Amino acid sequence: MSIRTPRRRLAGALALALALAASALATTTATAAPDALTMVNGEGRTITLPAAATSALRSAAAGSSGTTTTPDRKPSPDLAADSVIGVDGRVQESAPSAFPWGAIAHLETNQGGCTGFMLSRDVLVTAGHCVHSGGSWVTSYRVTPGRTAGSAPFGSCSGGIADVWTTSAWINGYPSDHDYGLVKLTCDIGYQTGWFGWWYSTGENLVGQHFYAEGYPGDKPFGTMWWDGDSTYSQSANKLWYWIDTAPGQSGSPVYHYNSTTPGLCAGWCVTAIHTNGVAGGNPTNSGTRLRPDVMSFINYWISRP
Repeated sequence: MSIRTPRRRLAGALALALALAASALATTTATAAPDALTMVNGEGRTITLPAAATSALRSAAAGSSGTTTTPDRKPSPDLAADSVIGVDGRVQESAPSAFPWGAIAHLETNQGGCTGFMLSRDVLVTAGHCVHSGGSWVTSYRVTPGRTAGSAPFGSCSGGIADVWTTSAWINGYPSDHDYGLVKLTCDIGYQTGWFGWWYSTGENLVGQHFYAEGYPGDKPFGTMWWDGDSTYSQSANKLWYWIDTAPGQSGSPVYHYNSTTPGLCAGWCVTAIHTNGVAGGNPTNSGTRLRPDVMSFINYWISRP
């Protein structure tokens, strides 16, 4: 197992300035998803993006920088409970309302608790099983970014079954490669929280690189944000495996790191995967769905919608 290294935070003002400077959303057009992508929601709506649809492979973070709502506690629908690997390395977030951590949200639904993260003013990305359990749709939700217990520095945003989306591949029983979804929010809370950048590289070896995962675990005091950082164990075109500790409730957490001046990569605080799975099936590590071209097409479609 790798040696853990502490997170070195940038000063808030510097991080925000860098993110805002980059937030002209300098995107790079890349290749299309290999197959037509069919998106579905709980009302039975379907939207199909053609195979020729292009997607950005990277986009810069956009910083920002208040109201209080206290949702009720619910259990988590996470896929695997045993997600702490050896000694628990998670640390409670000390600045949950500061950028970019304020762009991480507690996602509460009628099916349980998850995590999500902002990728635009009104798009919250999460795991597919956080919006569709594999058997039924989420019918109500509440999103509270930057939450600490009863404190909601940006307020909260609620909605229902019409707002939650995933792909037909996920609801029709495909493997965890397709475990991703989003909520098209009924509010523009991302203007207050800012949002993460994102990136994908077909040629870069991510094994051994250091990433963080951060969210709202169900085994810690309710509504508190926790993070851990560690190295990646393995990768495929669709998935990323890592030694980062997580727990039920953290499904949908961003797997991210900071990019400053590396040419061709996302600038600022950038997500490369969505945390989806704990230790299961003989795999020694946790894992997430990479933000690959088909996932980006799915996300970018909703970012572009009013």
